[in-house]
Amino acid sequence: MRRKAIAVGEVLIDEFPDRRIVAGAPLHVLAHLVALGWDAAMVTRVGDDADGRTIVATMQAAGIDSAMVEVDDALPTGTTAITLLPNGGHTFNVTRPAAWDAIVGPKPIPDHDVLVFGTLALRDQRSRVAVERLSSRATMTVLDLNLRPPHYDAATVGAAVALAHLIKATEEEEAIVTGLLGIESLFAHRADWVCVTRGSQGAALRSRSGRSWSVPAVATEVVDAVGAGDAFLAGLVDALATHRDPQAAMERAAHLASETLRHRGGMPATSGQTGAAPNG
Repeated sequence: MRRKAIAVGEVLIDEFPDRRIVAGAPLHVLAHLVALGWDAAMVTRVGDDADGRTIVATMQAAGIDSAMVEVDDALPTGTTAITLLPNGGHTFNVTRPAAWDAIVGPKPIPDHDVLVFGTLALRDQRSRVAVERLSSRATMTVLDLNLRPPHYDAATVGAAVALAHLIKATEEEEAIVTGLLGIESLFAHRADWVCVTRGSQGAALRSRSGRSWSVPAVATEVVDAVGAGDAFLAGLVDALATHRDPQAAMERAAHLASETLRHRGGMPATSGQTGAAPNG
């Protein structure tokens, strides 16, 4: 039986200096899970505009169920202005308000094995309620911290980690979270799994039992770092949800991340990842 993942949260248009691309960390994770053989559905909200229609079309082309995408007649589809840095990194300017701040969510909640969300989905109380309601039915709740200042605080982060069975963070995010929550290490949190990615230094995974695994980064030419962490997370979720060896899970996750680094945008290259949106 095919496993089913639901993601709840932001879908938006990434505005690069030279083009506009359909994006959103939860959407990227779902697209990679579809490529790995999962059924996937997105719970989000878009505006009644051209960007919203482009997002839905891109979602469908990637094999993601769009039946739970809501359309807002007042708020616009979200956008994020991305500045590329010389070292291959990037900065984000996430617009607010956006349609995905007002997610209602389905009633009743459909069956699903995994729920994926990030802290951005909790910046507005309306979408936070939807995330909390959906998480109550998932076998595995997956948090990609995806911290984007100024869209988080200690209360938001605390609420997010409290829902999670699996937490994924960058090492920079771990430093922020430990300061906000007053803990020595994110690995001290009692989630079933905690994974910290460290860029060129690889990644580390720790289980609730205290066992740990690590993997080096896969050497690759970096075209665009956007979405690499989402691909990594999808590979990790796929393996852990099917009870595969954690070390093999980390190695597969690192490989998927390296593949994403080689092209622009965070969607898999085989699933309509270009997702170009109209200018203006």
